[in-house]
Amino acid sequence: MASRTHNFVVDIGTDFSANVYAYANGSTTTALNLTGYTSANGHVKKSYYTNTISATFDVSVVETTNGIVNLSLNRANTVTLKPGNYVYDVMITSDTDNKIRLVEGMITATPGVSR
Repeated sequence: MASRTHNFVVDIGTDFSANVYAYANGSTTTALNLTGYTSANGHVKKSYYTNTISATFDVSVVETTNGIVNLSLNRANTVTLKPGNYVYDVMITSDTDNKIRLVEGMITATPGVSR
């Protein structure tokens, strides 16, 4: 499993973007080579136990051999979040239908004063 936890603060009503590093077999030093992985999706929910998706990440591989993936939420996604804590994860699928969880964690959505 190549799972690693990253927690983020997302400002409601703004664009959010972050690069994360996928590591092989739980390592913290060996990058997961993403060659052959063709699709990824990431969802934000209020809890693990709800079916309601609060936001959807745009997921793109930045560097295949170094396991660097970009996660982004545009303003249209963040403006729908209510202040508070959320959970998220990102799954990636290989061309042979092998699925792994790249990253997971908590998101704290914070309100702002300026628009």
